[in-house]
Amino acid sequence: MLDSHGVHVSEDTRERITSCTDLDTLGLWFDRSLTAATAEDLFTDTAQAPAETTDAGPTSDR
Repeated sequence: MLDSHGVHVSEDTRERITSCTDLDTLGLWFDRSLTAATAEDLFTDTAQAPAETTDAGPTSDR
């Protein structure tokens, strides 16, 4: 997928991808490959979810 988008994939990165057997990880990497600018983008989590906040402050067992 990366090669078809003109993204260079080093031999080390190719080995990391092809040797992975975890389907969840492979699925995540595939999803990231659709928008990756570099092969390293597959392995970094750039989208961080915002922290949840409420106006009520910390919750407790009421």
